Amino acid sequence: LKTATGASYEKLRSDGMRAWVVENSRIAASMTASAVRSVCVAANGQCCRAVTAASDATKTCKEAVRSRMTALLATSKNTLETAKVKAIKASTTAKTIAKNGHVQATAVGAAGGAAAVGAWRQEAIRKERV
Repeated sequence: LKTATGASYEKLRSDGMRAWVVENSRIAASMTASAVRSVCVAANGQCCRAVTAASDATKTCKEAVRSRMTALLATSKNTLETAKVKAIKASTTAKTIAKNGHVQATAVGAAGGAAAVGAWRQEAIRKERV
């Protein structure tokens, strides 16, 4: 550092103030430009890595959503098919039961009994009011 300072001073004395300032200004400008280029390259690298990370995260999120949607769709289809099978089975069973003569007779008897109990109850209420 001492040698560089001495050489710079000698240059100042030999070339004059204006030439010395111009030369040192060029050197400072060159060093500043080099530093700016280095910072720019580093910032560009960071930016590229950030964009790549965001893109990867978005891709992972999309894949997870698609996977979940596929699973839900499959579950919904299975549930629908199960509901259809159970509805057909219930319909068939109800038709079979309704065609059974014993069930028909029981239903008619129950309806007749209900009508008789209802009529008896109405008669009892009417008598209580009188």
